[in-house]
Formats: sequence, structure tokens, C-alpha cells
Amino acid sequence: MYLNVTQKSRDLLRDYPVVRSVEAAHRATRRNPLFSWHVTAITHHQQRFVLFNHDASALCVVLNVTNESAERLADRFWDQLAAQWPQYGLAPADLTTYRQVAGDWQINQPGDHRPIHRLNEQGMYVGFLWDQGITSTLEMSLLVAQTPQLGRQRPAHQVVTIKADLAPQRFVWQED
Repeated sequence: MYLNVTQKSRDLLRDYPVVRSVEAAHRATRRNPLFSWHVTAITHHQQRFVLFNHDASALCVVLNVTNESAERLADRFWDQLAAQWPQYGLAPADLTTYRQVAGDWQINQPGDHRPIHRLNEQGMYVGFLWDQGITSTLEMSLLVAQTPQLGRQRPAHQVVTIKADLAPQRFVWQED
């Protein structure tokens, strides 16, 4: 699974393997957006959050990593995704299949800045939610996934299509 990581979150993901070829990884993420996520970190009122935005759906995973060690990040990501999965009508067994097909994390640099723009918008919303007293990262993740994009562009993915976007028959790794 490819994580296209912004500079702001590189320190948190430094212990995970980096792709050997950035260009090959970018080609692979375009063929396999189902197994590609964009990642950034934000700091808001002395709280540090990591946002994972799925490239092929509206899924967003928000983790508060203020007092967390980086080596547990992958475990927390998968636990948070498992908590969200049934909220969208997806079967837990399908998450297991998704995780097996996706494979281990591979750190890459972003190739397209549109998802980064979206992550920045979502980061502002995480700060707004924190200020409103919403501290549950599960609740934040579900609410952030629903936020419309700013401006006039139509969001590429919407919450109502997550179940179809993540249909298990689509869990196929496309090779060259």
C-alpha cells in the first residue's frame, strides 16, 4: 500500500520503508488508487493529528498522535479503519481482504497536489471539530469524510459511494 506523504508528516513515518523509485510508485498509484492514500500532519492547540485520505474513495482516517510513538502508527491506522468500516456498510471480512491485498506500507512523495489541497481543507476542519469539543478521532474521521470540498469543484468521491468504491471485487492489484 502506498502512502503519499507530505513533508509535515515525514518524521512520523520515517521508520517505514520508502519506495525505491518514485516514478514507478506514481505509476502504480495511478493504476491502483484503491491501495493509495495521501497523508499529512497538522498541529492544533498543542495536539498533533495525522490525516490519511484515501485516493479511491471519501474515506478519511484521523489519528491524534500527540502522545503516541511512531512505531504504533500503522496499528492505530488499521484499528481506526476497522472501526469506520462497518459505519459504511462494509463487511469486516472485506477489510481483512483489503489489508492482505494492499500489503505493507510503502512511503512515497505526493505526485499530484490536488489531494494535498484536500488534506489541507480537511485539516482545517479537524481543528474546527477539536474547538467544538469533538475529541473522538472516530467521530472526527466520519465527519471529515463528509465535508464538501471548498470552492466550486465537485468532490471526486463522496461518502454515499464508499460502499461501491470499496467493493471487494475491486481488491485487485494492477501490475504493469
